[in-house]
Amino acid sequence: MFSNSINVPVDVEENGGQTVKRSNESEIEYIKELNTDLNAILSSIYDEILVVNAKGELLRYSDKIIEDFWQVDLKELIGKNIMELVDKGYFTPSVSRLVMEKQKKVSVVQETSTGRKILAVGNPIFNENNKLERIVIASRDITETSRLKNELQEIREKTEIYKKELQQFKMKDQLSKKLIYSSPKMEKIMNQVKKIADFSSTVLLNGESGVGKEVIAEAIHQFGRRADKPFLKLNCGAIPENLLESELFGYVKGSFTGADKNGKEGYFKQANGGILFLDEIGEMPMHLQVKLLRVLQEQEVIPIGSTTPVKIDVQIIAATNKKLEKLVEEGAFREDLFYRLNVIPIKIPPLRERTEDISLLAFHFLQRLNEKYDRHYHLTPDAINMLECYFWPGNVRELQNIIERLVVSADQPAIDAEFVSQFLSFGYESKKLRPVITRVMPLQEAMESVEEQLIIMAMNQYKTTTKAGKALGISQSSVSRKYQKIVSEKSIGI
Repeated sequence: MFSNSINVPVDVEENGGQTVKRSNESEIEYIKELNTDLNAILSSIYDEILVVNAKGELLRYSDKIIEDFWQVDLKELIGKNIMELVDKGYFTPSVSRLVMEKQKKVSVVQETSTGRKILAVGNPIFNENNKLERIVIASRDITETSRLKNELQEIREKTEIYKKELQQFKMKDQLSKKLIYSSPKMEKIMNQVKKIADFSSTVLLNGESGVGKEVIAEAIHQFGRRADKPFLKLNCGAIPENLLESELFGYVKGSFTGADKNGKEGYFKQANGGILFLDEIGEMPMHLQVKLLRVLQEQEVIPIGSTTPVKIDVQIIAATNKKLEKLVEEGAFREDLFYRLNVIPIKIPPLRERTEDISLLAFHFLQRLNEKYDRHYHLTPDAINMLECYFWPGNVRELQNIIERLVVSADQPAIDAEFVSQFLSFGYESKKLRPVITRVMPLQEAMESVEEQLIIMAMNQYKTTTKAGKALGISQSSVSRKYQKIVSEKSIGI
């Protein structure tokens, strides 16, 4: 900041304390030195410096001039009011005018008619009577800086977009590792998933426990336009009835004893813009079914303790292992809610109906465990054959558990059928167990194939031809003869 006046000492002490008047020539010389110092300071400053009086008239300026800003020679402006240039459209706003109005330091970004951006800082200087006397204006061209700042902001925005896309790719990669299938039935379901993912229709997933309903729900989320929005999961059968309502719809402060003093957002509001996966929807109490129906119809929720509805945009994916139609007949599930949920029904087949997926899933689970525990276990062909013949009442979840049990218990890297048979309960619903044919073949060939599978399975499970014959309902000699034939054919590669 520059002072509005220069104090020049005219009296000095010389000759033992006697005061001697400085000569006029000395005063002039001293002022010249100050002027030289002042010019040196001004020329070394990066900013353009202007000094104007209280009327806005230009008194002096530094050697550093911002090019293409004034559009006139500053020498011509000495003694003239620079605020008039604003009125002529040279630049806007006037920092001098703002300092005069506010009587304090002001910083503004001025824009010229040529598109340049100038950062101008006006510093007021007051006299002894606290009256504005001078305004020192420091200006700097920030056109390039502003451009770089905008480019940096654009880069940051693009980086955020790329980060989100990368996150989506990672999530899709993780999802692809869960989606293990080769069967035509699952291929058909996945084609349907990709088709409906771009819509916000309500989806109802039906299938036995452990078939992978949650994985299908995640696939709908990841393949659709809501992939960058929330995906929340809520098991309607795992939360006590008195808590389920507050978890779903939230509540306002003071709604009930023990409530959070700040209130709570429910799952519907948290999932706004995204997807809410309601597992075991058949377990939802009747009084909450009414509120859920309203959410589906009106796309709004009313928190507990409030009368004000909150608009939401949430896609609902419901899942159940029960037959909702039967629950409707029994009066345990609302018919109108069932039809609201059953817009896009997807029936996920049990694992026993898609035997082509069993070996893929088994190898996948085994590989994950090998990587996790640094092991090298592998399944022999006869072990895979035995897994494919099993009923799998617990579906994919049971298969995953069995593979982990095999890895934990195995003593040898090669896991064979004999070892696998110790962990499978073939007596489970044996009357319902039916051979699975995966392709059309001559009847005689199919019968021979089933007979071979049964004999191998019986021998692996019972170890002796006597016990195997008893289990199969044929003589010991028949088992022995047929088994020997099978072994000899396999040994010579027939």
